[in-house]
Amino acid sequence: MRNAMDSQEVAVGWWPGDARHDGAAFYAYAHPAADGFPNASLSPAAAHWDDALGEYVLDWEDVRSSADPHALCLQFARSAFQHACLVCGWDSKLAASAAGEPPPVV
Repeated sequence: MRNAMDSQEVAVGWWPGDARHDGAAFYAYAHPAADGFPNASLSPAAAHWDDALGEYVLDWEDVRSSADPHALCLQFARSAFQHACLVCGWDSKLAASAAGEPPPVV
């Protein structure tokens, strides 16, 4: 059995917050993260890197108050995934799968 953390991954999810981050948020991280991973400006503009968490964060309040919460969440997830593919040097075909166009499996 393999643990996903033994290889490369990008994770996007939601969590209710804790003492390090007061409030619910969507998060995104890459493992292993390459140098420079925290230096991007992801979309939407409300997304930001949180040093305490070591991941990108999109606060729930920003999502909830947007005109199209679903689109905002997808924008964040796709932006994080594409950034991870680029900066971590992963196969560029993977970035296409963030747009819903996965490459063929060979």
